[in-house]
Amino acid sequence: MTEFLIRKFVKDFDNVNNSDVRKEYGLLSGGVGICVNLLLCIMKLAAGFASGSVGIIGDGINNLSDAGSSVVTMLGLKMSAKPADEEHPYGHGRIEYIAALIIAGIILLVGFELLKTSVGKLLEPEPVEVSVLALAVMAASVVFKVWLGIFNRQLGKKTDSPAFNAVALDSMSDCVATSVVIACLLIYEATGFNLDGAAGIVVGSFIMYSGWGAASETLQPILGKPADPEILGRIMEIAIRDRRVLGVHDVMAHSYGPGNVFASVHIEVISTMTLMEAHAVASRLEHAIDKELDIQAIVHVDPKLVGNPEFDALVKKLSEVLKGIDDSLSMHDVHIFHGNRLVFDVEVPYSYPAGDAELEKMIVSAMEACEPDYRVAVKLDRM
Repeated sequence: MTEFLIRKFVKDFDNVNNSDVRKEYGLLSGGVGICVNLLLCIMKLAAGFASGSVGIIGDGINNLSDAGSSVVTMLGLKMSAKPADEEHPYGHGRIEYIAALIIAGIILLVGFELLKTSVGKLLEPEPVEVSVLALAVMAASVVFKVWLGIFNRQLGKKTDSPAFNAVALDSMSDCVATSVVIACLLIYEATGFNLDGAAGIVVGSFIMYSGWGAASETLQPILGKPADPEILGRIMEIAIRDRRVLGVHDVMAHSYGPGNVFASVHIEVISTMTLMEAHAVASRLEHAIDKELDIQAIVHVDPKLVGNPEFDALVKKLSEVLKGIDDSLSMHDVHIFHGNRLVFDVEVPYSYPAGDAELEKMIVSAMEACEPDYRVAVKLDRM
């Protein structure tokens, strides 16, 4: 069913990095979500008011908020498709993350309000009328929501969109919450023990839990989460295919929304290479990354001294000194300026306990003790 809807309503559906195609995916998800959730909302509110069950009514209101979430998803993906402009030179792709965060906020608000109402019902229980209609409506809701969750999860996997994943997570949590309401209705019918308020609390708790999970997942790319290691690995693979590239380091990628990634990479080439030759190597690599990964990259070229036994011995000795400080440290871009100024970069894990100033002093002291004829300058790169 999902593939049928995609092929029916999304043109060029395999081109998921295209902003117009992503917008069509958003319209499809939003349209389906609005139809399903409005239908369930009407059915549940009718059954809830007829039976007097706060659990059913709360579940219906949750469906109404889900319909609103679908509207936000549609608007978010439509706005994220806007091209880059003077105020937003990297495009508007991160609006997808903001849309997902708004959805999470709606989910949290609905869950909180339902919790308040349910606590009142728990303290002052009211009779509930259990009917075949109410149970049928709730059972149908579970079926619809399972399908809707799978539908949006598949869209999320296909497009790598957090907005779809947030909607899918919400749908699956709704299934659990609705199942709890059904169980409480059956217990009331069989024993007369009124768990309606407790059911509302469970439903509200599940709603808030799913909202918190969606918010946490969405905040990561907004704050700037690490790049996908697979993408970094592919960039390095493309770089070292060129035999003129002697080494690769400082590979970074920044996402400005799904399918909108910018990267930077440092490559090492032999120091005797002319400026024109080095520029050609960098330009060729930028083109290859763009063509194969659809990533705009900036390549920085570092010259490397090759074939000098004295320099190679110095680098080996310095590497041993650095490993003596800590095995997790590594260095690159070793250069000697003005005969005695030794300059290099050191890669440091984010988790390394020492601060930058303390670690820099430690490295400089150890290096100068090993090579007293050199003045050492080090640049720390947290990785």
